[in-house]
Amino acid sequence: MAAFVRELERRAGPALRLEQRAGGVGCVVWDAALVLAKFLERGAWPLSRRAVLELGAGTGAVGIMAATLGADVTLTDLRELQELLAVNIENNRHLVTGSVRAEPPPDYILMADCIYYEESLEPLLKTLRELTGPDTCVLCCYEQRTMGKNPEIERRYFELLQVDFELERVPLDQHDEEYRSEDIHIVTIHRKRTVGEHGTPCQELAEPLLA
Repeated sequence: MAAFVRELERRAGPALRLEQRAGGVGCVVWDAALVLAKFLERGAWPLSRRAVLELGAGTGAVGIMAATLGADVTLTDLRELQELLAVNIENNRHLVTGSVRAEPPPDYILMADCIYYEESLEPLLKTLRELTGPDTCVLCCYEQRTMGKNPEIERRYFELLQVDFELERVPLDQHDEEYRSEDIHIVTIHRKRTVGEHGTPCQELAEPLLA
C-alpha cells in the first residue's frame, strides 16, 4: 500500500513523523488534527501525567503529540487502522515522555473531525456517556463544513450532546498562532454536574482561557 511520511514540527525538539497511506479517511492527517495537536502544544492545558483517550485517532497525530507532552495516552480507532497507529507510535516513541495505557474514566478525551458521519452520532455520544466521569474534559476539534448534509449533522450532534453535557468554544486567539482557521473550531465538553459533584478540568481551565 502506498505510504508517505508527513512531518509535524514541534516547538521544541524533532518533528513528529506521521506515516500516511492511500485508502480511507483514517489514513491521512486532517487539518483539524493539526490544529488540535498544535493547540495542545501551546501548554494551556496541563497534560503531564494526565490520562488521555483519543477517539477516532486515525494516524494518531493528536494523541502522539499529547504523549510527547507527558500525557498517558490511549489511541483508539477501527481495527483496520490499528497497524498504522502502531507504526506511528513506534516511529515517534523516542519523543514520548508519557506512556500509553487505559485508565477510564480519563482526564481528557481528544476528538478531531469525528462528527461528519450521521450514522456515527449516536454511537459516539454513547461512547462519551460511558467513558466520561465528572472530572473528564473532552476537547473536540472539527472543521465546519457547509456542503450537503454536514450542517444538519453538526447541528444534530450538538443538540444531542447538550442533553447530558455542557460545552464552550475556545476562542480562535487561543489556538496556535500559525495552525488556526476561522472554520476549524475547538469545543470543550464536560458532563453536566449532579448535586454534590465539583467542577471539572474543563471548567477550571476554561474560565481563564475563555475570559
